[in-house]
Amino acid sequence: MPFVITGLVIVHLSLLHKDGSNNPLGINTNVDYVSFFPYFYVKDLFSFLVLVLFFSFFVVFYPNILGHADNYIPANPMSTPAHIVPEWYFLPFYAILRSIPDKLGGVLAMVGAILILLLLPVIDTSFVRSGKFRPIYSVAYWFLATDFLILG
Repeated sequence: MPFVITGLVIVHLSLLHKDGSNNPLGINTNVDYVSFFPYFYVKDLFSFLVLVLFFSFFVVFYPNILGHADNYIPANPMSTPAHIVPEWYFLPFYAILRSIPDKLGGVLAMVGAILILLLLPVIDTSFVRSGKFRPIYSVAYWFLATDFLILG
């Protein structure tokens, strides 16, 4: 998976280099065009170096600070600990698998949850891709913000 992500980052940077960026309104125009080099190149290089410096600090000086205390408990091959749960990014799929009693149905529902995301570019057929001209986005944002303030 890291190699796939690295490949996608390289494709993204090459497309930025070819087509440029800065399309805040979603309207195809070359008025606000900013070239890739040196602006985005220097910004991305600086961000990468800051990120490497940040992670190097933890790797070199505090390697165990992000670890879990349960990692130091000796393994017992005869019993599975009760505290073992999937990582947070697998929890929705774990919930889908547990909610459907049939194994095949659960796997199909899980695959369907991923494949439904492939329909998003097909569903949005408008010429302008920006949310600036869609007032329902603003209503949905404030509903979400209010929801987090009330429930949080």
